[in-house]
Amino acid sequence: MSFLRKTKQRLAVAGVLGALAATAGVVATATPAAALGGVFIYANPNYSIPVYPSGAPVQIAELTGPAKDTTSSIGNSTNLSMCFYEHKNYGGLEFRIGPGEWWATIPSWIDNKISSYRPC
Repeated sequence: MSFLRKTKQRLAVAGVLGALAATAGVVATATPAAALGGVFIYANPNYSIPVYPSGAPVQIAELTGPAKDTTSSIGNSTNLSMCFYEHKNYGGLEFRIGPGEWWATIPSWIDNKISSYRPC
């Protein structure tokens, strides 16, 4: 993902969060819940079809059920860098995101292939 595109995404998320702060009491169900803390996993791009919508545990050696190999967008509202892996037990390809980073669309080489994750 290009630096400019990534910056635009961050600014868009910051704008949404700023708008939410300005309208206290309004709940926006279509936007990521960054204030809750944790790792957020979505089956589709643009934070659609939440798999762990309320903040997942910070480390999972093997995703199971609807989360396994279906991830297409991710949010990290922890203060840790997180690494996502192609195989269970942290094996295979690694995709790393920083603290507070949100990816509306993860790169194609790891899209629908994440099976585990942990801080890195």
